[in-house]
Amino acid sequence: MIRRNYTFIDTLSKTQRIAGFIYLPFHVFVLPVLLAVAVHMIPEDISGIAINTAYFGLGILFCLTVMMKYMRRAFDILLENLAENIFSILWGYLLYMVLNILAALALILVMGGDIENPNNAEIMNLIDGSNLRIVMGIAVFLAPVVEEILFRGVLFGSIRRKSRVLAYAVSIILFAFFHVWQYALAFNDPLLLLYALQYVPIGYALAWCYERTSSIWIPIFLHMLINLASMMLLGISA
Repeated sequence: MIRRNYTFIDTLSKTQRIAGFIYLPFHVFVLPVLLAVAVHMIPEDISGIAINTAYFGLGILFCLTVMMKYMRRAFDILLENLAENIFSILWGYLLYMVLNILAALALILVMGGDIENPNNAEIMNLIDGSNLRIVMGIAVFLAPVVEEILFRGVLFGSIRRKSRVLAYAVSIILFAFFHVWQYALAFNDPLLLLYALQYVPIGYALAWCYERTSSIWIPIFLHMLINLASMMLLGISA
């Protein structure tokens, strides 16, 4: 099947869509709060790496049980137009890079020169010689699978059936907010929400790739590539 007109096809079943919309707020809001409460209630010291492993481990479990058939259908679409889909990943990365420069300039204008993304700072805090590979595994492999299925597969794909513009807007805004809201709350600093601007470029590029290919594996692979490049820029290597 050659899809040169890039007509978007939503392959989620009704049951998967309902399950996805149930798990999405659990992943974005409820589970982070529950894990934070657990840290304070359980006497033993729980490391940040253990919390993140449990967090994304539950997400992967959800994807492998509820979303497996969806992932399989998406893999078939990936293979049907393999060359074009690989090309979409490359175009998506270029699109992300251009938009990322614009977002960085916008953030500098808003916040001045003193910019330190709290999410990046948290990643650096998690790393020591013993858990570097675990952090790389979470950031490069686990997080992209879970986040793409939820934000692009469930959220963007479902809204895209009704409104293209709204699908982009909602998926990008929630994806960006998801990466910063905990820090704004933890440090009682609403200005930290401005760092959401840094996630608009990747949110747009990932949605664009999904819309263009109808295979969730394309934004997953692009997300993996971007996260790997970002960690290398932070000076992290396995």
